[in-house]
Amino acid sequence: MKSSKAVLLVCIAFFCNSAAAASPIDFAPLAKRIEETKRVTGHPSGTAVAVIKDGEVIYQGYFGYSDIGKQQPVTADTAFYIASSTKPLFALNVLLLEAQGRLDTTTSLQSMFPSAAFKGFDANAITVRDLLVHTSGIDNQPLVWATAFSGIHDADSLEALVAASYPSAETAHGQFDYSNVGYNITSIWTTRILGTSWQDQLRQTVFDPVGMPRSSATMSRAQERQWQVAKPYTIASQTPGQPLYLEKADDTMHAAGGVVATAPDLARFLVAELNGGKVDGEQLLPAAVIARSQQDQVSLDEKYQDFQRSGYGWGWYSGQYKQHRMLHHFGGFAGYHAHLSFMPDAGIALVVLNNEDMLAGRLTSVIADYVYGSLLGDPETEKRVAGRFVELNAGVAKMQAGLAKRQGEINARPWRLSLPKAAYTGSYHANLLGDIEVTLDPEGRLLLRWGRVASMATGFDGPEQVRVEFVPNSGQIVSFKVDDRKVTSLTFGDMRFDRTP
Repeated sequence: MKSSKAVLLVCIAFFCNSAAAASPIDFAPLAKRIEETKRVTGHPSGTAVAVIKDGEVIYQGYFGYSDIGKQQPVTADTAFYIASSTKPLFALNVLLLEAQGRLDTTTSLQSMFPSAAFKGFDANAITVRDLLVHTSGIDNQPLVWATAFSGIHDADSLEALVAASYPSAETAHGQFDYSNVGYNITSIWTTRILGTSWQDQLRQTVFDPVGMPRSSATMSRAQERQWQVAKPYTIASQTPGQPLYLEKADDTMHAAGGVVATAPDLARFLVAELNGGKVDGEQLLPAAVIARSQQDQVSLDEKYQDFQRSGYGWGWYSGQYKQHRMLHHFGGFAGYHAHLSFMPDAGIALVVLNNEDMLAGRLTSVIADYVYGSLLGDPETEKRVAGRFVELNAGVAKMQAGLAKRQGEINARPWRLSLPKAAYTGSYHANLLGDIEVTLDPEGRLLLRWGRVASMATGFDGPEQVRVEFVPNSGQIVSFKVDDRKVTSLTFGDMRFDRTP
């Protein structure tokens, strides 16, 4: 841990000195607090911070490691997976394409997929706009799992999965219900009608024009160019210094959460958002499209940690934060937490990227408190934030103890399977979704594998049910069906997989 601390201090010293020359705000206390949190927790996962004021990046800070095992420090060139922070990028791509006359956001879902026989809802009433502002009133968990997790899909299966969409159990058409579904459906449509993948669209409409050379919607591009991509970690793991098994690949990068990018690249994107499409005095994106992308499309009354959410536009939440309108979108996935936010009237924006998922959200909220509070001239900022860091650090041990207790309770649940575990092994198939393989490991534990996700099973409360963690720190329930002492199928969510002979 001493070498970790040394690297952190070197990074902090360099960036604090460079920031002090560019900004009247002293970010050294913030940098010191971030480094202290990583030292106190004993978990030197990475954090990248970029602060923008009046069109200029006035501070960059890089802390911890992109790869803990190799002690590879986070730098300005480190790319992080940004999860759902992809949404404002993809939504902007759609608006830019519309401005070019290449598509229309008033197009109905039925017109988008004319051969689909949608059931249970009026596909003629749902538009591209509904899909991107989360008011479609439809759901499609098989599509979400295929595109974000299993990676088992092709162009034909994606079209067929879209056709199997169904009414949401939670909300009706016109009501806000945040999900990945609308973005996934829209990207499948744009890929077909334009003859260009949504990933290439994003590069052509946003990344290249804005000047984001280390941003990509495919992992293969990052790998081919030998980018340093931060590995995923969680402080909740029993082995927190080991990367999580679930790493992104091209087939699990999707339009609702499928970009890796560096903090400087995302800072340029936020400069464009603040300045009506201008970066360094050059008009890179149409001002009218940028303005439209920031307009609320639906009213909300929600809150996430410190952040009020009174509206949602084209990929951006909006709400009051420190008496100013803030637009933001965050991203969370196993091993990652991303934060993009900006205040148009104050000319302030913030990028925070982390390759850790449990502590990072709270850490990022405190970082935002310091950055916005300081730049808005709140004299109580440093004292308040110091107290929040003390509270954050003090709570880590308690959080870890609670997580360990919870894991012990999960492991202690009795098995309620009616047959020996070996009887449940085999292949289970679902049309459009592929195969789930159930095997026994050398210690006799049930292992379920579905494309790129896999998990050891533990017991669960219901008969013939097991608990899995295809997504680390997130439990899912698998139910087996047994007829005449033979296992015939398994159900995961609303997806049924039949056992193959």
